[in-house]
Amino acid sequence: MKQRKMKQIVFLSLMSVLLLGSCTDRDVYQGGGEETGKNTPLKPSEVFDFSMMQQVKVNVDYGFTSDYYITFDLYSQAPMKEENDSWVKDESLSPVYSAPTDKKGRYSGTVEIPSDITEVWLYTDYLGAISPVKLTISNGEINYNQKAYIAALQAKTRGTTAGGYKYLDDWSILPGVDWDMYGMPNNVEADLSIPPAATLYSIKEIYAKKAGKTIKDFYPAWFEGNITSEIKIIKETELSLVFIASSASWNNAVGYFSYPTGSIPTPDNVKKVIAFPNASAISKTSDGQRAGALLCGHEVKLKYWNSEKQQFEDKFPANVSIGWCLEGNGFNNGDIVRRSYGGTRYSYSSMNSDNSQRVVALRDSETDQLVAIGFEDNVDFDYCDATFYLKIAESSAIDPGGPELPPVNPPSNVTTTYKGTLAYEDQWPAQRDYDMNDVMVTYQSTLYRNVLNSKIYKIVDEFTPLHSGGTHICGFGYQLHNLAPDRVRSIEVSGPDGWKIETDQSHPTVILFDNMKSVLNQKFTVTTELADVDLSQVTPPYNPFIFVNGRSREVHLVNYAPTDKADESFFNTSDDMSNINEGIYYITRYGEEVDIMPFAINLPTLDFEVPTESVKIYDTYSGFIDWVKSKGTTNKDWYKKKK
Repeated sequence: MKQRKMKQIVFLSLMSVLLLGSCTDRDVYQGGGEETGKNTPLKPSEVFDFSMMQQVKVNVDYGFTSDYYITFDLYSQAPMKEENDSWVKDESLSPVYSAPTDKKGRYSGTVEIPSDITEVWLYTDYLGAISPVKLTISNGEINYNQKAYIAALQAKTRGTTAGGYKYLDDWSILPGVDWDMYGMPNNVEADLSIPPAATLYSIKEIYAKKAGKTIKDFYPAWFEGNITSEIKIIKETELSLVFIASSASWNNAVGYFSYPTGSIPTPDNVKKVIAFPNASAISKTSDGQRAGALLCGHEVKLKYWNSEKQQFEDKFPANVSIGWCLEGNGFNNGDIVRRSYGGTRYSYSSMNSDNSQRVVALRDSETDQLVAIGFEDNVDFDYCDATFYLKIAESSAIDPGGPELPPVNPPSNVTTTYKGTLAYEDQWPAQRDYDMNDVMVTYQSTLYRNVLNSKIYKIVDEFTPLHSGGTHICGFGYQLHNLAPDRVRSIEVSGPDGWKIETDQSHPTVILFDNMKSVLNQKFTVTTELADVDLSQVTPPYNPFIFVNGRSREVHLVNYAPTDKADESFFNTSDDMSNINEGIYYITRYGEEVDIMPFAINLPTLDFEVPTESVKIYDTYSGFIDWVKSKGTTNKDWYKKKK
């Protein structure tokens, strides 16, 4: 077999002038020469792997004390945008990494992200976590401790208003209450009052906009008939209002009022009492300053206004109902004001000038002592502009009627999608024009991770042949090179005919096509079911390769080993300087602007512009030279800056 292959190489060398090359009439493989000094295997100290990814240690600690696990994302840019007076996640962006925490809100692991990223935004939509948080990658690590982060923000407080605040004449405050310039009241309880995990999961899911639909679309019955959001007291009890979250861009003041059950309240006959001057979550602005006031679990004890005695009392008597009110964007640098576009919104629909329902209250039937409350401050009616829960001291103290908070399962999986473009020179082991556009394939690989054990159990890969700049017949495949075959339960491929799964390999290997030109711009989707493996074993794009003019001449990324079907006699012929004994593959010395060059690169973007035909990649992307000379420490974003 080896003898026949060597004869074929000699034949190709002799006949090269008659053959078309991959990009020009000169771009032809001319292997077969004896090993000379120019292709002496490279030493490890000479090698740069041409990777555009970095390994980063991630340590996240949300500091939860109950059994409450959540998922989080890392973004390379700010993931939120303002829409209809609310902050919403920008769905046009994709995270660079996603993962679950353990049941105490902790995560520690090593992730692989593009090397040009120097800062990330830690994002989660789970309640009880501050989000988003901008973090800097320092010494190869991303560290976040929520308790320390909160302490640092709270240290920025500029002091209370010491009675110098102003509030509207038609609102009242509780005796002795003061607040600082951020709206943090001085009567919050010392300890956070976090509801059970099951309640948090339910509130997060119910009071959320999904695919443009809101709670009103999913639960229309809650907005029909005589359903109200008032809380009817049937047994004397103390009450507390606990802040959960806010998605509003407005700084809303939130309060309550009470009235005899069965009567009809009006704006003129109720006493509105401020509970939270600024119902906004604490956060950090783009310039590093503190904004907002509250943390999930901040609790304020409500007091009943006894109109006959003209005094506040700790307990609410039976036969009294509690209503809710919100002053739209009313908090302004310590004062509570009325905006021309704002005004007071009430939970009792007839009190609103447009008769709209502004609050949705849902009773937690599991405890019978919690009521979830969601406010709508303006026009999108998603009812998550400010969310709270009402904490009821006595059991069976409120009327059991009204809608209930539906149970919601905790997260079961989390996905991470890797995207990129693979670019190959098809003349290996010979050097030619180095335009790096002979074969270009894009990939999007989504990994499914089990939240409970953090193992990967499924992968969905999408590969699309993007560009063929050469004239050779090139196929493409990939190998799950860190997995034994028995770790794969099944592989299903959809796409053009011709794909195959090679069974006589040491590792699972998928061949998508034998001739790229026949499948250009056609997508292949590969679904792989796994027997719970570690992320490090299946980090995309795995070990992708092309094969040229037959199955045996494979071209891989730098330092990625060939498969069992590759003909290794090509190594260290022509211009190849691999050092197989040192695990060095598919690299060459180069005598022009840079000392070494690859035969394939993995670019972490789908937007890489095809390099100019027959023009060296460093003449198309000028930052490439310094990136290579620095071994990847400078010009890390060279692939985004085409001349």
